[in-house]
Amino acid sequence: MNPINIQKMAIAFGLLAFGFLAIGSVLMGSRVVTGAIRGGLGALIFGGLIWGFANLFLQKDENDLVQDIHTDANDHDKGNQLDQTA
Repeated sequence: MNPINIQKMAIAFGLLAFGFLAIGSVLMGSRVVTGAIRGGLGALIFGGLIWGFANLFLQKDENDLVQDIHTDANDHDKGNQLDQTA
């Protein structure tokens, strides 16, 4: 996945957490400043978690190459060392 998309996903989760925590806190009776602080901390925590896990799990490896398997029927070395004992 593109690093820009990972950052956009982290920002989206952070804004969602901010809105949910800030509005929910104010609706449940806390002051606006307290709700904004909770929302900001929630945005940092959840956005950071998504950013970290997305970088860890969704980024493509640089050495992610598919190796061709040699499937030649006329391979002379095929089964050459099967009769050797340890």
